[in-house]
Amino acid sequence: MKAAVGGMGVLIIVGTTVVFGTIIHRLYVKFAAPSTPLPMASVPPPLGALPAAMPAGALAQLAPGEHISGIASAGSELAVWVSGPDGDRLLLLNPVTGQARAVLASP
Repeated sequence: MKAAVGGMGVLIIVGTTVVFGTIIHRLYVKFAAPSTPLPMASVPPPLGALPAAMPAGALAQLAPGEHISGIASAGSELAVWVSGPDGDRLLLLNPVTGQARAVLASP
């Protein structure tokens, strides 16, 4: 009987150690590891002509009369839907550098 009680006591200590170790490990993995960006799906061809004022790597700026209609996450970039008098356009914005590239424009 003493051996059974001693064995169960050891199992309780080992089990508790495993549970706390798993919790601590998951917390460190969650907060320490950088998130891996998902690969972007292929971008559809533009619906209309892209604005000439948006060369690759240009800083994101809104033209007069334009406003941001929506923002969504797109992997490591932000997809910004811009509406204005000349139509809508979709920009992919790098939040670290502030550079944007026009992906889609509609007249």
